[in-house]
Amino acid sequence: MPAPGLALDKAATAAHLKAALSRPDNRAGAEELQALLERVLSAERPLAAAADGEEAAAAGGGGGSGAAEEEALEWCKCLLAGGGGYDEFCAAVRAYDPAALCGLVWTANFVAYRCRTCGISPCMSLCAECFHQGDHTGHDFNMFRSQAGGACDCGDSNVMRESGFCKRHQIKSSSNIPCVPKDLLMMSEFVLPRFIFCLIQYLREGYNEPAADVPSEKDLNKVLQLLEPQISFLEDLTKMGGAMRSVLTQVLTNQQSYKDLTSGLGENAYARKSHEKYLIALKSSGLTYPEDKLVYGIQEPSAGTSTLAVQGFAGATGTLGQLDSSDEEDQDGSQGLGKRKRVKLSSNTKDQSIMDVLKHKSFLEELLFWTIKYEFPQKMVTFLLNMLPDQEYKVAFTKTFVQHYAFIMKTLKKSHESDTMSNRIVHISVQLFSNEELARQVTEECQLLDIMVTVLLYMMESCLIKSELQDEENSLHVVVNCGEALLKNNTYWPLVSDFINILSHQSVAKRFLEDHGLLVTWMNFVSFFQGMNLNKRELNEHVEFESQTYYAAFAAELEACAQPMWGLLSHCKVRETQEYTRNVVRYCLEALQDWFDAINFVDEPAPNQVTFHLPLHRYYAMFLSKAVKCQELDLDSVLPDQEMLMKLMIHPLQIQASLAEIHSNMWVRNGLQIKGQAMTYVQSHFCNSMIDPDIYLLQVCASRLDPDYFISSVFERFKVVDLLTMASQHQNTVLDAEHERSMLEGALTFLVILLSLRLHLGMSDDEILRAEMVAQLCMNDRTHSSLLDLIPENPNPKSGIIPGSYSFESVLSAVADFKAPVFEPGGSMQQGMYTPKAEVWDHEFDPVMVILRTVYRRDVQSAMDRYTAFLKQSGKFPGNPWPPYKKRTPLHPSYKGLMRLLHCKTLHIVLFTLLYK
Repeated sequence: MPAPGLALDKAATAAHLKAALSRPDNRAGAEELQALLERVLSAERPLAAAADGEEAAAAGGGGGSGAAEEEALEWCKCLLAGGGGYDEFCAAVRAYDPAALCGLVWTANFVAYRCRTCGISPCMSLCAECFHQGDHTGHDFNMFRSQAGGACDCGDSNVMRESGFCKRHQIKSSSNIPCVPKDLLMMSEFVLPRFIFCLIQYLREGYNEPAADVPSEKDLNKVLQLLEPQISFLEDLTKMGGAMRSVLTQVLTNQQSYKDLTSGLGENAYARKSHEKYLIALKSSGLTYPEDKLVYGIQEPSAGTSTLAVQGFAGATGTLGQLDSSDEEDQDGSQGLGKRKRVKLSSNTKDQSIMDVLKHKSFLEELLFWTIKYEFPQKMVTFLLNMLPDQEYKVAFTKTFVQHYAFIMKTLKKSHESDTMSNRIVHISVQLFSNEELARQVTEECQLLDIMVTVLLYMMESCLIKSELQDEENSLHVVVNCGEALLKNNTYWPLVSDFINILSHQSVAKRFLEDHGLLVTWMNFVSFFQGMNLNKRELNEHVEFESQTYYAAFAAELEACAQPMWGLLSHCKVRETQEYTRNVVRYCLEALQDWFDAINFVDEPAPNQVTFHLPLHRYYAMFLSKAVKCQELDLDSVLPDQEMLMKLMIHPLQIQASLAEIHSNMWVRNGLQIKGQAMTYVQSHFCNSMIDPDIYLLQVCASRLDPDYFISSVFERFKVVDLLTMASQHQNTVLDAEHERSMLEGALTFLVILLSLRLHLGMSDDEILRAEMVAQLCMNDRTHSSLLDLIPENPNPKSGIIPGSYSFESVLSAVADFKAPVFEPGGSMQQGMYTPKAEVWDHEFDPVMVILRTVYRRDVQSAMDRYTAFLKQSGKFPGNPWPPYKKRTPLHPSYKGLMRLLHCKTLHIVLFTLLYK
């Protein structure tokens, strides 16, 4: 072979090398090729010099360095083609594409399709070409603008039904695809390992571990800009089809070639230095890195105390480490905790590797590591995703992604661009975890569930503070600080989104519900949100600064607690799954008991405090409801003793009383944000995860506790007991006279809702949908889109599937008439509206349901005004009617005890007193 200078005829050299490598004894040819590649693909030229070269080129001073990069790529193309034309080589490789999957990758804002009829996974999506070439006539589909990016699932029978595949991706018979000639991709197998190693060396060199562990974005972007041609070249290779992807997979996953090239043991000083930089970068990859082992917010527990705070940490780590004697000054003025104890976590997890420093065995593993370090550059993400149609790669990449999961969380927490990074993480993970078979495999082989739950726990532990609920001085409970960037910016979103995604798979959810250790850990995680964002009523001065942390609190409970709960509930629908429900209920009750102990709760809630966040109560309530409704479980078999029931009712009841106080303007000094919380609590996106479970839990307590005790507790919580006297004069020690009437009305309205509501006490899903729709239409005429938005989503708001979406249209046509759009004189158009049918006003208007679902109190009056207008118009009643009584759905036998409230002496005395006065 001629001396390998850069001025040589590349095609002749490539042809010579291909011939040498085709011989039976090809060692000499292999050595020649390696010598050439070492020269051509040398990464020893520092990136700084390359950057200077680019700047010089931009200034008109010639582009020496950039030209060298282009020359290297030209060499690679010639070598891959083996002396032939590169375009002809690409066309030849494409002819041997056995891939039956589309796999087209898109970025944010791309318009794609989702067909719910064909989808097996709720995250299934199709590119426009595959959608139009498939038959989706009469299907339930929608067109959407992608938020985080995605990939086309056409051809993947794990994600969608084969009937929805387009003509190009219908299952191909392997006999139709010719075998790839041995010599076509032979050069690729020799050249690509060296090329990928060169790329990795550049990534190693370009990354500098700064003191604050926050790399300069400018530096990282400069490195990525320089590497764009190389990454684009790899991306182009993936587009050649299945044959080339197969070669790339072998290169990326071959452990021996990775070990030979990257060990840094040779005589090459540059290679040794590169390896040292890599090892330094690896050091900070484990969760046991010092700054992550310290968590704020816990005071030293007294001897012998078993607290949720302690157990919360022990849940993931097995044992609690020692308390550090050093105090840490509180930097968060708004929390005012003074000095807080640090807690060291011992690293005793089920699987130590979750927290260990990473160890890499292949190019793929190190490539993903640098992709994370550089905060998921779009080009790199696209290359990694373009490889997914290769099944062997998909499995290897998914395992690698899971291996790096804790490191992803750590990098995400430190990122200044967490929004962009979050979208790119989900862009990758949704392609991996939407496939049930793959999710099940990594759950079994890589402990995916343990990793996800542990990583979520660690993430939240970094922003814990001491809870001030109940006993401010002695509380041992810790909650998330909603003012932290982690919660305010929804940084946890990609991890929670992945968790919800894998729980949609029955085989994975089954494993989760059977694993007692995981359930304990998960309940500890949920307990971090129990009692967060505590509100204290201002009695003297108006608050100077209105905190907006409540947005973060409601979003966190919905996304991190409620959505996984709905995901689990969807797998507890039949009698055979009774054991799962028993497991959840058992550990939920244990966590609740620990919580009561930690906040030092006895029997009375602290005055002038309210938190709208009780996820442990809501988990317990929803699994109770599912046990009775779907699994035929005896309610009493999953209920605690009377003392625990009395404790369970206190905080949900406190919320109902506080709602009445807020609407009576008793919290006016706390500013507008407290009204915002009261409205969000009942709003359509939150109500079925918040107020509905709370009311149901109170109904369960009322059906089992002494009715006189329950009624007395209600009037005590609403602060109107002093009002209920026969005397003409009375003195209320806790309520101003101006608030008495509205608080009494609040207490009575609450009792009406408690006794009338049947959402969890016997109504079917279709009856619930109908009642929700009627309530919204009675308040106001609605457009189709606003009605869709106002009906509470269930079970999983992020699934993209509205349960009952098939029955939505049929129920709508049964209860409403459509008023066609109207053109107004000015040329504008009034949208078409749905209005209730006459028989709906006659028989189905339910003021109680309207009261429950109104965000603004004026909507209750609006519904009554519309009802009155209907009666006058139809000539049925000329005056002002009372709210009509709607016949109730029969009570499920398990809740018959609820009716005892109507027959108890205390309620009779209250009603008699009120009528007398």
